[in-house]
Amino acid sequence: MSEQEKKNPANSVFALSRPSRCFGCDTKLMVDDIVKLTSKNEDEKEVLCRKCAGLDALEILRSGNAQITRLAKKYSKQHFVILKWSELWKTYERQGLLVEADALNRAKQDAKK
Repeated sequence: MSEQEKKNPANSVFALSRPSRCFGCDTKLMVDDIVKLTSKNEDEKEVLCRKCAGLDALEILRSGNAQITRLAKKYSKQHFVILKWSELWKTYERQGLLVEADALNRAKQDAKK
């Protein structure tokens, strides 16, 4: 996890590395589903699905195109970094961003120019 995510975990969401259940609606969550973790206290975290966390309107932008990522992050009023636990490296790896659909479309149009 980068220094920025350590400082501000509120802007991070996670891709599951094992099945789980949503704390809000009890929906079964599968591997690679995007979830938001909320702190009940220091030791316990609650897993919320995208719908319960209020993130269902955001689009997933996978890693790979730096120009579109920069532009989408710039145009989006709210964005979240998607992180996934790597068993091999024993650390979180960045998988992409959750950004607003309008920002993603605008970024793709600007990248074509």
